[in-house]
Amino acid sequence: MAEKKTQAGYEFFIEALKANKAASYAELREKAEGKGFKVFPIMYGRAKAALGLVKSGAGKAKAAKVAKASKPKAAAAAKRGRPMGGTDSKSGQIRELLKSGKTAAEIAKAVGCTVGLVYNVKSSMSKGTGQPAKRGPGRPRKVAAAPSNTAGLDGVIASLKDGERERERLMRALQQIRGILESL
Repeated sequence: MAEKKTQAGYEFFIEALKANKAASYAELREKAEGKGFKVFPIMYGRAKAALGLVKSGAGKAKAAKVAKASKPKAAAAAKRGRPMGGTDSKSGQIRELLKSGKTAAEIAKAVGCTVGLVYNVKSSMSKGTGQPAKRGPGRPRKVAAAPSNTAGLDGVIASLKDGERERERLMRALQQIRGILESL
């Protein structure tokens, strides 16, 4: 039943807009409700689009799609990522000036930064190459101390006893867990 009322309301908008193209939604809504039609603003917009009174599909999404298509792709790709060359940044400028042999204060004044930044860039550079230092692989692995030859048999016996103590400790923990689970 509601579908018939809304369809009739849409058809009412079509007929009313054919008669008067400049009619507003408010006045047409009052007339439609007086006739018992159920109307919504979207019906008014669709009726105007169906009659060609407004451009259809001229929403934000379509405008954004058109704007994106008009941009050249090469220009958009050139902006992404780090700038090439490495001298555009303050750190790059500091590296170049460090090669010239100026003092840290002179470099800081020329670049417009603090002396601390100059020292940080200088410390991060590889010795003598003038390039940033490559980072290492990270923290070294922990290596268990192997029993030395001087300890000999005593070192082997001590490590076996440590292993036995660890095994006993874990067995006690398992028994406690088993006891807790059984009590539940």
